Amino acid sequence: MRKWSELSKKEQEDIERRYIAGEGPTQIAKIYNLKPKQISDQAYRKGWKGGTMTTKKATKKTAKKTTTKKTTKKK
Repeated sequence: MRKWSELSKKEQEDIERRYIAGEGPTQIAKIYNLKPKQISDQAYRKGWKGGTMTTKKATKKTAKKTTTKKTTKKK
């Protein structure tokens, strides 16, 4: 496996371009002999928009507020 720092500037830009175009980290990693996590970490750190992260639907979840009773132990 290669490290991100071992990639040339051109390879890093190509990976970014592919990620933004919607190609997944797993597919890109195979081409450049990297781990998919290396690519997704770079995307997160550098704020790349694209990849598989944007294809998920945003859902609004409402959480129920619960009240908790504090109980004290009696000796």
